[in-house]
Amino acid sequence: MSDYLPNEVIVEILSRLPVKSLLRFRCVSKTWFSLISSPHFLATHLNGALTNPQHPPYLLLRHYDDRLQRERFTLHSPDDPFPRDHFTKHLDFSSPAIHVLLFSLDKEIEENGAFFAYPSDFLELRCQYESINRYWTIVGSANGLFCLNDYVPSFCDSYVLWNLSIRKALFLPDPNIGFRSKKPLKHFLGFGYHSATDDYKLVRVVYLPDPVDKAVKPLVEMYALRTGAWRFITTPVPSYFIEERTSSIFTNGSVHWLARTPRREGAFRHLILSFDMGDEAFHEIAVPTSLQGRQHLNMAVAVFDGSLALVPCNGGWGEESHSVWVMKEYGVAGSWTKLLDIDVEELGKVIGFTRTGGVLATKAEKLISYDPGSQKTTDPLIHGPVDSFYLDTYVESLVLLDVADLIFRRQASSSIYRNNTE
Repeated sequence: MSDYLPNEVIVEILSRLPVKSLLRFRCVSKTWFSLISSPHFLATHLNGALTNPQHPPYLLLRHYDDRLQRERFTLHSPDDPFPRDHFTKHLDFSSPAIHVLLFSLDKEIEENGAFFAYPSDFLELRCQYESINRYWTIVGSANGLFCLNDYVPSFCDSYVLWNLSIRKALFLPDPNIGFRSKKPLKHFLGFGYHSATDDYKLVRVVYLPDPVDKAVKPLVEMYALRTGAWRFITTPVPSYFIEERTSSIFTNGSVHWLARTPRREGAFRHLILSFDMGDEAFHEIAVPTSLQGRQHLNMAVAVFDGSLALVPCNGGWGEESHSVWVMKEYGVAGSWTKLLDIDVEELGKVIGFTRTGGVLATKAEKLISYDPGSQKTTDPLIHGPVDSFYLDTYVESLVLLDVADLIFRRQASSSIYRNNTE
């Protein structure tokens, strides 16, 4: 029997292997190094990971642990992220023995890059890059690639693309729109993947310092991984205000934010502002009719089973029941459907859903799990600042493996505002 295997067979075999194995196999030969690092192989491996029914994507949870005083990234089952025995495994952080254990685990990761399970019902991944703040702002993620932002008004505005599977990060150049004065800029970010061009894009919507609710069109710029540079977006920008307390989500090829019209206009209303990563244009999506004219809309955009959704966010104003809405047909206002009510007092923000329909949310600086069927709430004993909680599906990938390493230099931003006509 011939000892020769066609290249396509080798690609097929290797594309089914986990990332950790592929990183080792690059050392087999120069040929394998080039093969595994090639854009074609990266795309083939990613497609296999996304379409493998036997291995659905994990749920990745990020939060800041006040007891350990560090940012934590953990992988959980998409069906039952916090199984029953999870609640018996939490450790007594006041015990000196536990401090020794944690120190040993940290040392092992630093020296060997090893992953460890702690407790044993989830897998913890370490971020090797520290934020000026206690934790990074996660703009979004796509195909295992995370976009991080470190923002301190009038001091620092750094952006990082990070693939935790291969422990590699790309620190982006400073954006074009910097600090014009001591007054902080208001910026809103969105990150996503454009499949037609196989490109990852970061869009930045910037409002310059101005009186509240003055009808001013923001400036918009975008970074594309393929070009490695920022550029201004010249398509028309609506004079809407993006809600400050909410973040963005990416679905159906577009970034989405919750927004509103200026309050001084008679026809004040809430809406969803979207930015299409393909045609690089803004579009408007109506929210459910019953929500449009509310003075305070304590909701945020989200994704439920691939569909655009609205979920409770920073609930207050005396609400005891909080609704989740789902847009059954993307872009069709009449397809909004109320999915469920969450009967939880003092609910913070819904951060995601399990594959079995469970709701994960925050309440009083801790994570809670809510079962809509039984209407019961459980406490996984995971605590942290409310805005540090982030949840998304996660798949291992080799994205960034073919991108040259860049050295990161932490600097206070010295860029100044540049007119978009330059």
